[in-house]
Amino acid sequence: MAREATTIYIDNSAIWVLVARGKQARKWASTPLEAGLVMDGVVRDQDAVASKVKELWRSQKISTRRVIAGISGINCLYRLITLPELPKGILPEAVRREAARVLGVPLEQLYLSWQILPTLRGETLVYLAASPRNSVDALISTLRKAGLNPYLMDLKPLALARTATESRAIIIDVQPAGFDIVVRTEGIPQVVRSLSLPSESPLKEKMSVIKEELDRTITFYNSSHMDKPIEAGVPLLVSGELAEQQDAWKLLTGRLERPTQALPSPMETPEGFPASQYMTNIGLALKEVPVSKKEAVAYLLVNFNALPEVYIPKPRPISEVLFVPVIIAGIALVTLGVFANITALEHTPYLRAELANINQMTISKHVQAKDVIALSKQVSSLEATAAAFATTLDNFTSGRDEINDDLGQINSFLYGTQEYNRLLSVTHSSDTLTVKGLFSDKDAKDAVFRYAEDLRATGRFTLVVITEMHTEEHRLGFTLMLTK
Repeated sequence: MAREATTIYIDNSAIWVLVARGKQARKWASTPLEAGLVMDGVVRDQDAVASKVKELWRSQKISTRRVIAGISGINCLYRLITLPELPKGILPEAVRREAARVLGVPLEQLYLSWQILPTLRGETLVYLAASPRNSVDALISTLRKAGLNPYLMDLKPLALARTATESRAIIIDVQPAGFDIVVRTEGIPQVVRSLSLPSESPLKEKMSVIKEELDRTITFYNSSHMDKPIEAGVPLLVSGELAEQQDAWKLLTGRLERPTQALPSPMETPEGFPASQYMTNIGLALKEVPVSKKEAVAYLLVNFNALPEVYIPKPRPISEVLFVPVIIAGIALVTLGVFANITALEHTPYLRAELANINQMTISKHVQAKDVIALSKQVSSLEATAAAFATTLDNFTSGRDEINDDLGQINSFLYGTQEYNRLLSVTHSSDTLTVKGLFSDKDAKDAVFRYAEDLRATGRFTLVVITEMHTEEHRLGFTLMLTK
């Protein structure tokens, strides 16, 4: 069964959300943004935009927090680079060095994403994309403030190119505050342009700018691909505002009779779904849709996760993975002991009945008094053992409930603060608990104090003391001492 994917794209004018299962659109919504909240694809007011995202999630009753995010293509760079055939261990560094040479922008200002493409033996063909750090950082920060967890990311032009079913095509997406042009050949976006537009201007006034940029893009591609240029028969696929304005299509092609049509949706389109407005979200959702060999030509060869490594959660250490199973195993052993105690208690009535029978036999047969005394002592010993088992069971039950309540309080407040916080250990000794953990939020120190204050406010602990805080691999480790 196909997985459900929730996608979000934020541009200068609006927030766009699409929930899809496989190639079926299930839910979609958008909300406009006031001017200045997002400029040139960069979120300027993170709190205001995050509030809009939260409201959109509430109004549409979207439960998932894991999202595939789209980033604007404005100020992004794209290159096809060729390297010698290299070992995998040194390939990342080779790509980084070549990127520094060909991009002409300090790499400290960019996040690099790349993918190896099929090519001839003896060389390595790499598709490279670079996105501005300030754009990506602002987007991720905004989504996290809205309570979302972006686990995949893509650049808008690449998402648009993924929706086309033509092996060679020119894609144009026009939105109120910007437009994107993608020249796609043989499943690869060869040339990409993303520019802003004055949102207050009508579409016809923007067409001259779009037409000029389209001509420049085709000329640039043809000058570097003279053996296989973009001929007149290559279709022009339009989406966004332009898809519904067929009278404006002629302004793009001029006297050249280039076939032009609305970019068809590769997804099923339920009644009322304006697919042309959600093409970026559709392309994002297709990142996780399996593609058969028959469909391979219809989808983009380029499909990497543009989410920077710094934002991808690291795998959990084996000690943390084993922590819960070890606890469960311990509880299982204790439970077996309890069942053994219960079994002993169940046998006690039978032993008492046996004693009555023995006493009766002793009286009837005049057994010596010392045998009766010995049997009585044995029964008394068994009854004492049964009583001890019962006391142990009662103590275990009450102690278990108390520990479970303590752990519930500790876990609820820890994971309610930040999504990537981590509980390392909880040690319970008499009336004292020692809690160790890690916070990975940039305001981790404040989060530790809030966590301690939340535990104090429960009234369950008479004393909550922060005994240690230390930095550990860009995370803040802490130790709390809780006294009951």
